[in-house]
This record gives sequence, C-alpha cells and structure tokens, in this order.
Amino acid sequence: MSISLVSMQEADFERFARRALEEYAAGMVAAGEWPPEQASFQAAEVFRQLLPQGRLSPRNHLWRALYAGRAVGELWIAERQAGSRRIAFILDLYIEPIERRRGYARQTLLAGESLARQWGCDEMRLHVFGRNLEARRLYELLGYEVASLTMSKPLP
Repeated sequence: MSISLVSMQEADFERFARRALEEYAAGMVAAGEWPPEQASFQAAEVFRQLLPQGRLSPRNHLWRALYAGRAVGELWIAERQAGSRRIAFILDLYIEPIERRRGYARQTLLAGESLARQWGCDEMRLHVFGRNLEARRLYELLGYEVASLTMSKPLP
C-alpha cells in the first residue's frame, strides 16, 4: 500500500478548514476546555493564529492523502523550533470515515515523517485528545510516547 501526499489546492483547503474547525471545536468542548457556545469562535481564532495566510502560511504543510489516485484523507504538519531542535508538529490527521481501518492513517503518518526528515526535523510531535483511544493506539504502535499529560476529574 502506498499513500501519496499532494498539496491542497484552495478548494481542498476550504473543505479541510470547515471539517477541521468543526472537529477541533467539538474536541475542545468534549475535553472540557471550551463552553459549547464559544467553541466555534475560539476554534476559528486558533486557526487564524496558526494559518494567518491560509494554506500558504509559511512553515505549514497541508496535504490530501491519496491512495490509488483516490482521496482518503488529509494531513497538516507545521515546522517548529523547540530550542535548538527543529520539530514537525502534526496538527491534523484525518482519514475519511468510509476509508478507516485500512492502514491509511499509518501510511499517511509514515509519509509525513519521511518528509519531515527531508526538511531536517529531529522529531515529530502531536496532540491527541485523551478519549481518542484508536488514535492513541496507532501513535503508540508507531513509536510515539507521551511527552506531557493533562488529567482531569469532575468534582460533583
């Protein structure tokens, strides 16, 4: 199986942004970080900060993941500096629901890692919501380790 990463065009980016904003807002609400009535606004503000020039924002790479010429998902990686180290930070990995459980997420991540190495990055990082157990299992299988952990407990 071979995934190809193809740069998003403007129409691809618009679809990506709508989907990613909605999922990010919902994730932050579910994590208890944002109230539902403010989540859409706050998600849009975060995206404006991260992508001030949209899909052409420097040090951000936005791709469609293709398998056999068919779009199966999306990947967004930002190049960042952590002290003297260059890191690649995965901001979004998405596989279409109908395409899941076929190895596309794994192959998309590996393709992204390969590109990050070519850019001279020393490390890959990502954030995953604690309740996203499937994603966490995949990342752990690929060698990702917990670097920081925030835990919560409701107090009735």
